[in-house]
Amino acid sequence: MKKMKRYVWGLPLVLIALLGFAWSSLSRPAPQRGAALNGGGAEPAVTLSQATRGVVFYTAAINSDGTVASCFSCNPAATTHLGTGAYQVDFGTNVQATNGFSRWLQPDTLAAGSISTFCDTADRVGDTNAVFVNCQDATGAAVDTSFFLFVAR
Repeated sequence: MKKMKRYVWGLPLVLIALLGFAWSSLSRPAPQRGAALNGGGAEPAVTLSQATRGVVFYTAAINSDGTVASCFSCNPAATTHLGTGAYQVDFGTNVQATNGFSRWLQPDTLAAGSISTFCDTADRVGDTNAVFVNCQDATGAAVDTSFFLFVAR
């Protein structure tokens, strides 16, 4: 009888968790200022010219001021802080999504502490060797933050 009680509560708890996740996703403001800093425009449909296998080729740890803390195959001289919450991370070779490259980004203090921001990535307009990074807080306000960036194909 005790096992049955656990299962009876399991489904409602799962449903509550799913509703909470859906609500937080819907309440998050759409990032709009990043598009203005990176060329704007609508998102086109994309067909990848090469398969994405998930093998990491490039990494970068970027400080909140845009300087490179550490990287593997990045170009520190062309990596820069574009404005509040906006960064360009250059890898010296074409890393566009249409070439099968995928990007993962994790906001991180790069030290002790915690960060409550989120970031997204895009191809950098005008520089096929770079990734555009846009970071915001929970209200949608641009915020400088340190992060790890992984580029894979």
